[in-house]
Amino acid sequence: MPPVYTASAKPVELIGTPIPGAEDRHKLIPGFDQCVFLSSHVLCIGAGGLMANVAPTLVRKGIGALTLLDDDVVETSNLNRQRFYPRDIGSNKAVALAQNLRPECIASTRIRGIPLRLEEAIACDADLSCDLAVCGVDNNPTRVAASRHFRARGIPVIFCAVSTSGDHGYVFVQDKTGPCIACLFPDIINDDRYPCPGTPAIADILQVVGALTVYALDTCVMERMRNWNYRKISLSDTRWDAGCFISHRIGCQRCGLSA
Repeated sequence: MPPVYTASAKPVELIGTPIPGAEDRHKLIPGFDQCVFLSSHVLCIGAGGLMANVAPTLVRKGIGALTLLDDDVVETSNLNRQRFYPRDIGSNKAVALAQNLRPECIASTRIRGIPLRLEEAIACDADLSCDLAVCGVDNNPTRVAASRHFRARGIPVIFCAVSTSGDHGYVFVQDKTGPCIACLFPDIINDDRYPCPGTPAIADILQVVGALTVYALDTCVMERMRNWNYRKISLSDTRWDAGCFISHRIGCQRCGLSA
């Protein structure tokens, strides 16, 4: 069964404080366009371990707007790998992360924290407008919902995930057109399982996958090079590491393609 939303937190909206000159070094990176980045709006689905390694980097690079979605609350066990502190325990994750990100801003980034799951936000017609979405949740029903919702609106989605062994993870870019997440993982469509509380998690693999996610995001909004739409990586075995272009899968239930 999906989790039941019980949080009483209200959405929060904050504005970062510009720090002139803080972006000077990364503006020198080939293909990096600060003006484009500052005008971009990213929606983060989930505010846990993966977003703890995506969202802070985005605000430190000067993203224009960042929206965070999560209905979960901060627990003590989250503190080893997520962008939360003891004071945040019991608070909604999206709201707490939004508040914790504000001091890390180098630009006038608009940060919104919405205490809802994606499915709830869609159902209540919340404003989910953005230039790109990042899906960093731990369940397939939300991944499928993200794939469907943003594809229908011509918005790219970057899916990222890590294994419960803390050893490997992947990043998949679902562009405006082309293969979807179900082309890569056909069984995802009929998987309605949610993880049990207390699943293993550790920071190191989250950091690696988070870095690949941020790089992929740059390539979607700017001219940085990317010769893959699927990247998988392992900490323990380089034979598992790979990057490639996944193609449309004939018969995909999500894309509706037939031979």
